[in-house]
Amino acid sequence: MVFIIPAAIGGTLVYWWVDASERLMKDQASLMWNRELESQREEVEQLKRKSLERIDALTPKIGELQARLLRLDALGKRLTSVANLSDEFDFDQVPPLGGPEYVYEESSGYTDTELMEALDSLTQKIEQRQQQLELIHALLTNRSFAEQVYIAGRPIERGWMSSSFGRRSDPFTGRSSWHEGIDYAGKENSNVVATGAGVVVHASRRGGYGNLVEIDHGDGYVTRYAHLNEFRVAKGDIIQRGDIVGLMGCTGRCTGTHVHYEIIRNGRAVDPVRYVSRAAP
Repeated sequence: MVFIIPAAIGGTLVYWWVDASERLMKDQASLMWNRELESQREEVEQLKRKSLERIDALTPKIGELQARLLRLDALGKRLTSVANLSDEFDFDQVPPLGGPEYVYEESSGYTDTELMEALDSLTQKIEQRQQQLELIHALLTNRSFAEQVYIAGRPIERGWMSSSFGRRSDPFTGRSSWHEGIDYAGKENSNVVATGAGVVVHASRRGGYGNLVEIDHGDGYVTRYAHLNEFRVAKGDIIQRGDIVGLMGCTGRCTGTHVHYEIIRNGRAVDPVRYVSRAAP
């Protein structure tokens, strides 16, 4: 009996120790699993954050590309209008495309893959528009000047010629000087109009010219409209004959309200009178 009690106690202790060891191992395993799960959760959260950051960074790029595409479309419409190419280049219609249909799952936002596909699609559209505009530009350049931008008429709606082209007495010094244009006097803030279709390449103040508008008509021709009070066009605008480019004034080196009108051909000023006197086609 004396030996049975210690044996029973020893067995109980062994059982308790084994049970405690198992519980400890289970607790340690559970702790390890929890730590591993927490680590995985953190990795998932980091990936989600990085994905959202990439999407947030790329989403404005889509907006920028869409804005560029809209500007290109607007420019294309204006170019085709000037060139009478509306039937050949219709920027209001979606370009003919083809290919298999892709089905995407509905979601609240772009995935990385979808976002890259959207960017690639927009980039391709912009490249297509660029090619169209380059072709239009080539057609405009290759057409004869008479069909394109025939400079004719006066740069004013009302007024009179106050100074001619060529040698004259300088109105400030009285000395003999060369006048590279003709002056038209008129009422202050009356309309100054373009004498031919073209692209505005300058619309800001320039020295003695004061407020100056310069239009490139292609084929080596440029017209200038100086001393304006206000501008009605901006650099980059595409305009047609008769469009208002500004209001008559007296900015820069001048003695009174008028517009100084020049025609430049291949870099040299020519007498505008022969262009003023001819009728527009």
